[in-house]
Amino acid sequence: MASSGSPAPCGRLCLSQASLAWLGATLLLLADCVLLRPALPRIFSLLVPAALPLLRVWAVGLSRSAVLWLGARRVLRATVGSKSESAGVQGWLAALEPLAAALGLALPGLALFRELASWGVSRDADSTRLLHWGSRFDAFALSYAAALPAAAMWHKLRRLWVPGDHGGSAEAVRRLLGCLGSEIRRLPLVLVLLVLSCLGAITSRVTEDTSTLSESLSHQLSLVLWYLVRGLCLLGLMLWGSPSLTMVALVALPLLFILPKKLGKWHEVLEAQVRKSLAESSQVAIEVLSAMPTVRSFANEEGEAQKFRQKLQEMKTLNKNEALAYAVNLWTTSISGMLLKVGILYIGGQLVTSGAVSSGSLVTFVLYQIQFTEAVEVLLSTYPRVRKAVGSSEKIFEYLDRIPRCPASGVLTSLNSEGVVQFQDVSFAYPNRPDVPVLQGLTFTLRPGEVTALVGPNGSGKSTVAALLQNLYQPTGGQLLLDGKPLPQYEHHYLHQWVAAVGQEPQLFGRSFQENIAYGLIQKPTMEKVIAAAMKAGAHSFISELPQGYDTEVGEAGNQLSGGQRQAVALARALIRNPYVLILDDATSALDANSQLRVEQLLYESPERYSRSVLLITQRLSSVEQADHILFLDGGTICEAGTHQQLMKNKGRYWAMVQAPGGSGAPE
Repeated sequence: MASSGSPAPCGRLCLSQASLAWLGATLLLLADCVLLRPALPRIFSLLVPAALPLLRVWAVGLSRSAVLWLGARRVLRATVGSKSESAGVQGWLAALEPLAAALGLALPGLALFRELASWGVSRDADSTRLLHWGSRFDAFALSYAAALPAAAMWHKLRRLWVPGDHGGSAEAVRRLLGCLGSEIRRLPLVLVLLVLSCLGAITSRVTEDTSTLSESLSHQLSLVLWYLVRGLCLLGLMLWGSPSLTMVALVALPLLFILPKKLGKWHEVLEAQVRKSLAESSQVAIEVLSAMPTVRSFANEEGEAQKFRQKLQEMKTLNKNEALAYAVNLWTTSISGMLLKVGILYIGGQLVTSGAVSSGSLVTFVLYQIQFTEAVEVLLSTYPRVRKAVGSSEKIFEYLDRIPRCPASGVLTSLNSEGVVQFQDVSFAYPNRPDVPVLQGLTFTLRPGEVTALVGPNGSGKSTVAALLQNLYQPTGGQLLLDGKPLPQYEHHYLHQWVAAVGQEPQLFGRSFQENIAYGLIQKPTMEKVIAAAMKAGAHSFISELPQGYDTEVGEAGNQLSGGQRQAVALARALIRNPYVLILDDATSALDANSQLRVEQLLYESPERYSRSVLLITQRLSSVEQADHILFLDGGTICEAGTHQQLMKNKGRYWAMVQAPGGSGAPE
């Protein structure tokens, strides 16, 4: 009961703190209007001579900025410092400090700009009086009109740079800049951005993210900074020319972009559908071209062509709709901009008629407004891309921060290795399917000089046993020992020097036969050792017949070799290591009869067999019959164990597999 009732006071406290925060901010702005506005001009009119009106304006502005800044710090220290405060309230209250600076410096900046613009022109000594914010309320309101958008813009952009921001973007940008180390302090920002734009692809998973990040940092961010400064300067010129027309332009500006933005979303949806349709049609074409023999053997050329034409027709229809949406969006944007210009010209004409604005000022204002609208449009379209780049950087760092599932390399390097492997009550489930057990309570031993055959139906977990023995995965239960020590304790290179595996579809590299056979060895073997290993595996005969012999390239992934030749080269790659533990996971399925016989002689008759533990996974019963131990695996557990004669005599699962048609099928 106590625990259930505790959140209520906290909720009331959080609500009270948020209310106090906004109340404090409101009172601070009211004090600015009621107290500071009339008081500061009177004070500085006594302190600063009337002959220096510009100095008086700056003194008042800086004093106002200092007082507001101290008040903002007081509000922040009293409210935002609480840990229970919401992130949204903290973020907006943190904008009080830049708002104070903007309010204090807005009118002094305009006064200085006007002084510079009228340099050398005859004017009275009190020409800056109209800019003195304490003498006119509309000028005071104008300072807020200029400062509030600046503070709001700062609040949005600060999330890219301020450390510890709740949006998470600041940390990503900080880490990006941190990648440059101490060099960042000696390089201009442009060079830093160029370096960041050259981030290479880490893996195919993050290629798109790094491309987005590179493009945005090298191009989009520079556009944001340029048009932001340009837009602020143009806004200042517009305010100086005609505050009333500026207010009209600012009020109409949101309406100028709302309708095009809605239509832009419609265009984006259609564009995504076009890309999806293009991908589907390309997939159909690639699938048919890669399976052309199958298509021809079933005489389905016309059916596949019709399917491809259907996809192209769908894409054509979507392309028409996308073009229509793009045209409507373009027309709407143009018409909206034209209506805004017409409205400004109409109101400006009224002001010219009344004498409030000169015709030259109206023309100048319209030119400024056109460029200002363009700057806002570019900012609205570019800023989301920069945010997307920051999101991409977060994905990249999320990938880089991943913790490997396999433990770090151990340090154990036994000098007296024997090759005794013990599975002690081993259980396992794949990480992506932790609730589906693959192996359950597996217990057996591999000894030097013995061949242990692992047989069973498909999906029984045979290849998983081989993967565990290669330390590719870690058991979820039990222990896997090599010479009495847990497998992860061994040093990585040492372990794979003495534990070698050959799979059913071995991976070769686009290099020479010699490089593939010697792959992964720390010390480069002599040519005699390479040839000896190839002869044991039955690969020397076809390699020696090639014009370049062992220097012949095998092609990408060994695609210039047959399946049996790839298996023979992979077997030679394992044998050249003279491993204590040899794993053959259906590694002879593609070998011809002579090569298969040579492998069986290597396993059962070679003098080296007495120093090697062999785990044999195969469907060829001729190899299994000679094994010292046979383990029948089904459902992740060992159902039967013994020699071939013992298991045949028991007439169990192994006997049923042997009696099945073909001698290698799984039992019914």
